[in-house]
Amino acid sequence: MDNIDTKDASKNQTNNLTDNPHDKGYKRIFSIKKNFIDFIKKYVGLEWMMELTENDLELVDKEFVTDQFDTYESDLVYKAHLNESDVYLFFLFELQSYNDFTMPFRLLIYMTAIWLDYFKNSDENERKKKGYRLPAVIPMVLYNGEFKWTASKQFRELIKSNELFGNYIADFEYILISLNELLQSKIKESNTLVDNILLADKNKTRQDWITTFPDLFARVRAMKKSDMNDWITWFTNVVRKINEEERKKFIEQLEKGDTEGMSSSFERLLNSEKAEGKAEGKAEDIVELLEEVGELPDALKNLIMGQNDIEVLRRWVKAAARAGSIEDFEEKTGLAVLSR
Repeated sequence: MDNIDTKDASKNQTNNLTDNPHDKGYKRIFSIKKNFIDFIKKYVGLEWMMELTENDLELVDKEFVTDQFDTYESDLVYKAHLNESDVYLFFLFELQSYNDFTMPFRLLIYMTAIWLDYFKNSDENERKKKGYRLPAVIPMVLYNGEFKWTASKQFRELIKSNELFGNYIADFEYILISLNELLQSKIKESNTLVDNILLADKNKTRQDWITTFPDLFARVRAMKKSDMNDWITWFTNVVRKINEEERKKFIEQLEKGDTEGMSSSFERLLNSEKAEGKAEGKAEDIVELLEEVGELPDALKNLIMGQNDIEVLRRWVKAAARAGSIEDFEEKTGLAVLSR
């Protein structure tokens, strides 16, 4: 494919997703064909996917662009070779706390960009033949937010009065893999790098980590060394920022199976971090949610960004996600007087 770009349908979203360590971490892991194959076979599992091998996949890691939207870096596009046909697997990471109700439209933009590029690069004489066909584009969304995904998965539901028009309007459905709905028992059926990243990412609180730590790290230690190192890289870049000396010690303890030492080290990480990075991310999520329902006063924004208590921020995220207005949020959280 030529180098084409897409544009995000939402002006409120950050233009370049890969500025976020979480996005970078997932994109790096799933850019490895083996990991992507492991993921789609286990967590999507469509019949035609089960015979795919790494040799059948071609990573098309490009930016798509249309004239109508701001430049937005795509997540991952793989081209899969199926007998006489090709299919494009568009994999979008939705690594935020709340639903994006414009998701079907965003995906339509990406899908159309892929088809447009394919059409433009097809032989003109071939395009005129009766048997000319576009490739299938399968949109998939991985969501790791705490709230249930309630956004529509069908495009037609974004069309006003869609019930009036039957089959005469565009429609498609995307595949949603919601991390909070994946059962731990399902994930633990195998012990791949992807499985253990998903297990780790299901931990949302300090208590979650303390509870799951022994089993998770036993699983990580049981992986082959290259996968273990990739997991540690993901973990230390995405979950807990640690310096090089701490990282070396962590790896040494993991390789030796020093569970007690690892537990002590991890406990120190939890205590020293004090959830500062996570708190900041939560605060930013709240601000972004509120900016979608009204003009956010500077005083209220400063109060939100200055909050360090992660449990308080969790409650505020829920309140912001359900608020119909800034005033509604202030009333639910008791911030109305403080922010004036």
